Amino acid sequence: MDFASLTPTRRSILLGAATSAMVAVSGLSPAIGQSPEADRREANKAVVRRLIESVQRDGDFTLFEQLFAPDYVDRTPFGDVPPNRDGTRAIYQGFRSAFPDWRAVIHAQIAEGDLVTTHKTYLGTHRGEFLGIAPTGRETRFEVIDIMRVRDGQITDHWGVGDAAGLLRQLGAGN
Repeated sequence: MDFASLTPTRRSILLGAATSAMVAVSGLSPAIGQSPEADRREANKAVVRRLIESVQRDGDFTLFEQLFAPDYVDRTPFGDVPPNRDGTRAIYQGFRSAFPDWRAVIHAQIAEGDLVTTHKTYLGTHRGEFLGIAPTGRETRFEVIDIMRVRDGQITDHWGVGDAAGLLRQLGAGN
C-alpha cells in the first residue's frame, strides 16, 4: 500500500489508529502528564545543570553546599585531592581561579534511576596558575563525561572521565 496515495481522511484514520496502538502497547502515560519516575529523573537532571551553570560557571559556592550531600564521595577524584566535598570544592575553585571564564557546553544529559550522565565540553581561558603551569592566555577546551548520583535533591556520588591529558597539552605541558 502506498501511504502517500491515501486520501487525507484515510491517512488520518490510519495514523490515529497506529498512534493509539503504539501508546497502548508501550504503556506510555497520557500526554497531559509524566510519571512520578520521569518527574524525578527531570528533577535530578536539573540539580546537575544547576551545579554546572551556577556553581562551576558562576562560582556560587553557597549553592555548592546545598547541592552536595554531607557524605558525598567522588569515585574518580582528580589528582591527590580528598574524594569528598572539600576535595571537589577545591577542584572547582582551582579551575575557576585558573580559568576565570570557565564554562561548560552540555551536549547530552541522560537520567536513569538516581543517576545522571552528562557529556559536556569545558571551555576557558588560562589566566591563572593551574597544576604548576603559569598562565598562558590560551583558550582551552576539553571533553568530560560525568555520572552523578542524585538523591533527595543532593549529589551523593560522582564518577567521571575527562581528557585531562588533552587539557595539559593545550597548556604546553609535556611539549
